[in-house]
Amino acid sequence: MDFLMVLRTVATIATIAAALLIAANWSPKLMVTGFYIFIFASIAWMIDGWLEGKASLVIQNVVLLLINIFGVYRWQPKALET
Repeated sequence: MDFLMVLRTVATIATIAAALLIAANWSPKLMVTGFYIFIFASIAWMIDGWLEGKASLVIQNVVLLLINIFGVYRWQPKALET
């Protein structure tokens, strides 16, 4: 398996896991964990987009990265309270 296939597989699994954690809304700590996983996945997708010359994938995940950083900013204080 080549590097890009591994990168895409990891990014896909991370994206699904993060979406599950955030959608379930079990606790603030798990929400923050989901946002951190989304951040990791966005970076992985940006690397894939960069290596493949797919500007739209890079731009999309830069925006998603910023949204997920905002999610951490919003939920981290609640996670620390519990």
